[in-house]
Amino acid sequence: MLLLRVVDSASRAPVPNAEVSAGDRRGLTDAQGEVRVLYPEDGELHVRVRQLGFRYVDRTFRRDATSGTEEDTAVVALVRVGFALPQIVVRAEQRCREQGDPARVALSQASMELLRFGAEQFENFRRTYPFDLTTERRTSSTIPGRIARKVELDTTSSNVWGDRYAPGKVVIPVRRDEYFVPLLFVSALADSAFWDRHCFLARGVESRDGRRLIRLDFSPTLDVDDPEWEGSAWLDSARSVLTRVDFRLTNLRQLIGPQKFEGYTVFSTPTPYIAMPDSTVARWTAGTAIGTYGDIRRTGGTQTLVIRDVAYRRRRPPERQ
Repeated sequence: MLLLRVVDSASRAPVPNAEVSAGDRRGLTDAQGEVRVLYPEDGELHVRVRQLGFRYVDRTFRRDATSGTEEDTAVVALVRVGFALPQIVVRAEQRCREQGDPARVALSQASMELLRFGAEQFENFRRTYPFDLTTERRTSSTIPGRIARKVELDTTSSNVWGDRYAPGKVVIPVRRDEYFVPLLFVSALADSAFWDRHCFLARGVESRDGRRLIRLDFSPTLDVDDPEWEGSAWLDSARSVLTRVDFRLTNLRQLIGPQKFEGYTVFSTPTPYIAMPDSTVARWTAGTAIGTYGDIRRTGGTQTLVIRDVAYRRRRPPERQ
């Protein structure tokens, strides 16, 4: 076994929730910046250590066959640097409406990789620290002459929490005049299918809510003509973590069904470097066929989804300082 300790190269402070991958195995460091990794049979261990806001590190460790100890110890120091993640390849520009200048393209590439890594980090986090959560859903539906309000409490587990992204199934017919819209969840931001159908362009650094945030816009590629998501992801320029996603549906051309659907999700950081959805607000209008001659009635509504409680099943993650 190798006990790997990950620290900040400048302060020598431990770096919690750093991702340590060895082959197809992934783990997160604990509050002390430590994680244990099993050596393979040949005694040669290749690891990659990544964390938001730091330069990633590739290291190879070799087990000393003559050593009498059952556990080796090694320290990996991460260097803080903005947007230092593996380079990515962006899609052909002719599929996107805007090309952007070289500086903006470079910022877009770095921001996209931060966005994807943050989403992957959250998926790894909820596997490492499984939890149950209680959500409160408040819905207000409006039809001509009547307003219906409903409040629901629901308990779910981390492994099934969140709608999954399915290309071409952003608006799903349920029955006559009823539709289901799976909300844009954080996992979609790391989904290759989502990336394949979207263009990304960084608008730069803007001031919002007293913080300097990177605005990364996303929109469907020019060859996508069915309902799809567009919007903006906001990344904290200092901590490189996701803080907010604004979303809306586009390519809504049918008279029956959703005519407008938009909203936003804000994120909290209950543990270092992990952005977790905290609350979501969505608003919509829809067209419903009525009468013998197919007249169309406009309906609308709003929904707020807020996390009220999170209970970890086993150990708790590192606390935010």
